Amino acid sequence: MSQIEDLNIQVFGVSVQDAKSHRKFIDRNNLNFPLLVDTGRNLSLLFGAADKKNSLTSSRMAIYIDKAGKIANIERKLNTKAHGAELVEFFQSLN
Repeated sequence: MSQIEDLNIQVFGVSVQDAKSHRKFIDRNNLNFPLLVDTGRNLSLLFGAADKKNSLTSSRMAIYIDKAGKIANIERKLNTKAHGAELVEFFQSLN
């Protein structure tokens, strides 16, 4: 069992691309978490990942939500290589 599973962390990705693009991205990168489709850009605009309604892309960022359902942290500059370890470290610090 991975540290993420041990900490009962659920990971989701969100992107403004469509489901077909998501499937290709998941397959190409061997992702083991779901990507949510946000073609309407509602979540991306809400969290500041997209800067306008017609934006074709969104910024890569992480939003950590605690057990109470509250936003515990937002990372706007993401290091994709180290993000898994950073995610575990952050949630370990909450316990």
